[in-house]
Amino acid sequence: MYQLQVAQIVLFVLAGFALPALGMILLAWVLQIVFGYYRPNPIKNQPYECGMKLFQEANLQFDIKYYLYALLFILFDIEIIFIIPWVLATDLVSAQAQSPWIGPIEITIFLSILAVGLAYAWKKGALEWE
Repeated sequence: MYQLQVAQIVLFVLAGFALPALGMILLAWVLQIVFGYYRPNPIKNQPYECGMKLFQEANLQFDIKYYLYALLFILFDIEIIFIIPWVLATDLVSAQAQSPWIGPIEITIFLSILAVGLAYAWKKGALEWE
């Protein structure tokens, strides 16, 4: 008895979603046949290309500095997203660990790793724009 009720509910929900959608598609198709017109010609059947004509090939190589600069920006931008809630939760982490230094030590380690990465990028010249 219970399975029959569930099947009826599922059938009702499917019909409630499917019939209006199929009805609208059928209505649009019938209205196109009745009121629409179709006059093909060779110009209409050509593929449409929008935009300006190209001056040169689209496959240009661009300098890797743009990519590296964007990658470093995203890296250090996401770092801020992690640091702000982490700093706000430092008191809670320290209270749960029953040591006031756990939270600040974790943040210091994280910032040290980021500082080493920044120093490495600086040494390799990834931040220089020439």
